[in-house]
Amino acid sequence: MTKALTAQQLRPLCSAESLPFESTAELEDLPEILGHERAFEAIEFAINVTHRGFNLYVMGSSGLGKHGLIRKFLSKRSLLEETPSDWCYVSNFEQDYKPRALKLPPGKGRGFKKDMKNLMEDLAKAINASFEASEYQEQIQVIEKSFQNKQASLLDKHAEQAEQQDINLSQTPSGFILTPIVDGHNVTEEEYDSLPEVEKEEIEDKIGAFQEKLEYLAPEMSRQRREHNIKIKKLNRKVALFASSNLIKDTKRKYKALPEVVNYLKALQEDVLHHLELFSETEDDDSSGSDHSHQQGSQNESMERYQVNLIVDCCNQKGAPVVYLDNPTYQNLVGRIEYESRSGSPGSNFTLIKPGALLQANGGYLVLDAHKILSSPHAWDALKRSLYAKKVKIENLEQVVGGDTSVTLEPEAIPLKVKVIVLGDRDTYYLLHDIDPDFPELFKVEADFEEEVLRDEASTLQYARLIASRARKFKLKNLDAAAVARIIEFSSRLANDSEKLSTRLRTIDDLLIETQYWAEQSQNQLISGDDVQKAIDSQIKRTNRIQGLIQSDIQRGTLMINTDGEAVGEINGLSVFDIGKYGFGQPSRISATVHQGSGKIINIEREVDLSGSIHDKGVLILSALLASRYTRDTPLSFSASITFEQSYGLIDGDSASVAELCVLISALTSLPIAQGLAITGSLNQQGRVQAIGGVNEKIEGFFDICKQRGLNGKQGCIIPEVNIKNLSLRKNVVDAIETGDFNVYPIEHYEDALELLLGMPAGEEHIDGSYDKGSINDRVVKRLCEFSENRKNAQIFL
Repeated sequence: MTKALTAQQLRPLCSAESLPFESTAELEDLPEILGHERAFEAIEFAINVTHRGFNLYVMGSSGLGKHGLIRKFLSKRSLLEETPSDWCYVSNFEQDYKPRALKLPPGKGRGFKKDMKNLMEDLAKAINASFEASEYQEQIQVIEKSFQNKQASLLDKHAEQAEQQDINLSQTPSGFILTPIVDGHNVTEEEYDSLPEVEKEEIEDKIGAFQEKLEYLAPEMSRQRREHNIKIKKLNRKVALFASSNLIKDTKRKYKALPEVVNYLKALQEDVLHHLELFSETEDDDSSGSDHSHQQGSQNESMERYQVNLIVDCCNQKGAPVVYLDNPTYQNLVGRIEYESRSGSPGSNFTLIKPGALLQANGGYLVLDAHKILSSPHAWDALKRSLYAKKVKIENLEQVVGGDTSVTLEPEAIPLKVKVIVLGDRDTYYLLHDIDPDFPELFKVEADFEEEVLRDEASTLQYARLIASRARKFKLKNLDAAAVARIIEFSSRLANDSEKLSTRLRTIDDLLIETQYWAEQSQNQLISGDDVQKAIDSQIKRTNRIQGLIQSDIQRGTLMINTDGEAVGEINGLSVFDIGKYGFGQPSRISATVHQGSGKIINIEREVDLSGSIHDKGVLILSALLASRYTRDTPLSFSASITFEQSYGLIDGDSASVAELCVLISALTSLPIAQGLAITGSLNQQGRVQAIGGVNEKIEGFFDICKQRGLNGKQGCIIPEVNIKNLSLRKNVVDAIETGDFNVYPIEHYEDALELLLGMPAGEEHIDGSYDKGSINDRVVKRLCEFSENRKNAQIFL
């Protein structure tokens, strides 16, 4: 008969006496990464390889502290690397809609922007001063006088010819006017109307003939005006060039080591000479206020072509940048081009180009959350395009998807050199690897964070230092040795393994913060073991309402669970419910019935589509085991049905397969099952019992029901022997087992469970295939033989 486990086997104790300190004040911070050495070797490798595609995917369950550990690692590493260049956008004077990107040494962007602002202000002053100078005004007057003389001479020549024909030639803003002359004076319309028709005809003939000559006068005067304007422009260019040359030369000299900047300054000087009207000061007193304001606004907008849009400023950056993008939308990742209302309609210019995280992290590290970037439309594709092209092209989303056909800006793409680190879970990694052919090309390195670390003397002390480090990070009280010991026990329970410790920093952090509260309530100088236990108990109390309702239904008889006595064909299985972040175990009644049949075992849950595939597999395994073990030479001649009583949801998992086999054998042999025992375990085809999950929750769930009804020493749980290492039970469960009020039995084979449940030997198999007389197995064989004989007799009768 299987022996019950001792209290020492049920909980991985860590005593305060075993720890070499009295409080965490004596412990140093933990500098190394506990349990994640392999992951950080992968991170180190990915960071040092600069070839394309060696970006990093960091995987692991939520709550391991991946974000914090990665940030801490990168913040130290980045200080050892070079500070990247500044980048700015400037006007492309040849193609306004294609702004140029200029690369500047780290921290020089601000100075360049300020230098350009000062340069344009100085140019405006110098050019205006040159245009107001007396020498310039004198030259303008000479050109103007020459032009006016030419115009007057040409007009006077034609006026004399007209006067000889009794016609007066005058010029107005709208053109030339020919007026007849009679008796030495110009004729008015009334006088003209009173003239004889013959004289009118003569006058009209003269005027018509002279108009043909005037056809050559207007073009000639226009030609003279064009020549005049060209002379003015040449003079203006000459004067402005002289005024601006030294200023621009000084700026070129300052940036002579940057050819792209020098070329830009050359283009700027040429553009200034072509747009001198932008530098003239308007002093039109006759213009209205609104017209003047509009004119001034248009001039200011035009002057924006000489501004500098500094989009990457590394002035205060030390080392390589580390950027974590919490909201990785397309615009936040790549950048955007903003619009503003101008002259009553939306417009844009290169000063409205805004950078995204890719440019902000250029030359350093960009950290992204896998779930967030994959759930943001077009962001993942934009990231891949930029990594493949090794450059960032800022364009609005409407241009990318083809929804916007309007003319907009096309900024020059900026070269990209960034190490992208994506943090996510394992399922997302494997899914991307399977469905996205670009993913393995661009993310060649994976860093897999461990969820547990082996528990030994050295790691226990390291874990204590980790607890001390986390407490100091959150500015909490120091913990005494008992508190640290209780957290270490809690960590083993969190890892579901007495031989390991959990690395889920978020859960440990939350517990530490809650212990601070209870220590303050108790006015303790140090956080004690009692404070830790109060924090654990309060966490459970806040989340176990559903568990309490189910237990209440069991106690009131609404859910039928027996914890005493015996019953044929009924057994207490154990299951786990996960509701939110809280999981708890509860017993479930499993029943079986048998009758003459063709060997079919009906899984009632499967028949009504309430059984998962893994549960179906477990039922098929026990069917095969039953046939191979007891009726090797003849087919099964009975039918049976198995069900979870009062279960109205999906049943899945194979942890009830041992219980289902035992209850089926009870129904076959009519041997009663002790109802004070509950069982869990997975079955293989050889009858060996395999490991299951949630063993602690299952035991505690059945214990709570038994305790509420009263412990009698005959109650307990049957678990797989391989799950002993996973035990980390509550103290009240361990205390009840130590006093003999409750028991936990480990089993290796389903026959061990039969002996415990049915209270008699399973029976050894003999060479001839028979079993010990009167044993459980003997009764099973005899009962199956009865069914077989009955079936044969029924067939003969038919």
